[in-house]
Amino acid sequence: MTTLTEFLATADSDDAVALTQARSFSEQVLKPLEGRMLNERTVIGLIGMAAGETFMQSLEAASDSMIPARVKVWFKPSEAGIDIGSPTAVQLVDSMAKAGAITASNAGLLKGYAYDTVTPFSAATIYDIKKARGSLNYLSIDNKDLMDGHVVVKLTAPCEQYSSILEGKNPRTGEWQPINVINSVRDAGNYECKSPSFSHAWEKRLENPHGLFEVL
Repeated sequence: MTTLTEFLATADSDDAVALTQARSFSEQVLKPLEGRMLNERTVIGLIGMAAGETFMQSLEAASDSMIPARVKVWFKPSEAGIDIGSPTAVQLVDSMAKAGAITASNAGLLKGYAYDTVTPFSAATIYDIKKARGSLNYLSIDNKDLMDGHVVVKLTAPCEQYSSILEGKNPRTGEWQPINVINSVRDAGNYECKSPSFSHAWEKRLENPHGLFEVL
């Protein structure tokens, strides 16, 4: 499945436009094996009784050189069926369509049974877009601003809900690392989280994707 970072590589450079694109993006993903097995019942359920009967009769009438007997057996209702996501099954359906035993449209329905259509980024937010692009804004937290070991900030206006990670710069590695989080940031008002004792002397910053946080 496509990751948000992969999707954004070809999305609009404007974050708001990219967000709209991400929310409407859909793709097909292969079902688990047990969900893509095709037998006679499935064929009829997908393309209807008349078209299904024509397909099955043509399948049975096909020479064994074209469709081996063991493959025909897989379509019986008592059998698990054939994996319609496999190259063999796709080739079979395409051959039946070429022979006129099934329409191109119905062939597409049968082959499409192997996939689910998903919208992986339908609930994405601006925070997600900026995070994936590595373009988040941060609010610097000075150690003198700590209140009893807590970071206390004010959100000046409401925004889409997200969780804001507090990061500290590890002096041993020189890298920023998560040290706490403020959950459910959404409504204007005050928020806080504890700065762990091991990080009191570290440089600190709070994710501020909307630019709405300020230190109290």
